[in-house]
Amino acid sequence: MSMTMITFDAQWVTIANRALLRIGSDQISSLDDGSVGANFCSQLLPQALETCYSSYHWRSAAKRAQLVPLAIAPAYGFAYQYILPRDFALIRKVQCDGAYEIEGMRILSDSTAMSISYVAIPSTPSEMAPILRDLVVRQLSYLISIPMLKNDTISNRLSQEYMQAYAMAVQKDSIALDEEDTSIGWYDDNR
Repeated sequence: MSMTMITFDAQWVTIANRALLRIGSDQISSLDDGSVGANFCSQLLPQALETCYSSYHWRSAAKRAQLVPLAIAPAYGFAYQYILPRDFALIRKVQCDGAYEIEGMRILSDSTAMSISYVAIPSTPSEMAPILRDLVVRQLSYLISIPMLKNDTISNRLSQEYMQAYAMAVQKDSIALDEEDTSIGWYDDNR
């Protein structure tokens, strides 16, 4: 998994302020305003994004890509290597001829063609589904609570709230997928 080189501009301040609000801290005007809250949010926002987006095969964050083989072959075992996209968080599906292996930010294979479906880390909050935006806020509030509040009771409560929201988000994503599968089956059965 890799953290996209995201520039945390003004759009991300809303996410940070929602996290700061959850821990009862002062709001910020920018992620580089020099305040304690801004410093911790800018340091821990990448971790919050990676945690949320690499933990489940979120359909709302899915992208597809056809990868191009690198000019240099792997040291051994396979003929080709493909670099994963910069916004890659988690593989959903790989389509290629034959076996493949994922090593770091590369896919190794003997296949000359490689297509993937993957979970992408968003470059702006507007690319985030509301349920994932809420998860990122909750994860960020938990992460910043540890150094800012230094109160295990509050941090543990925030962690539990994140886990509950995560479970509900996974359930909603699964229900939506089941509903899609059912509707597709109905259409195919009745053609």
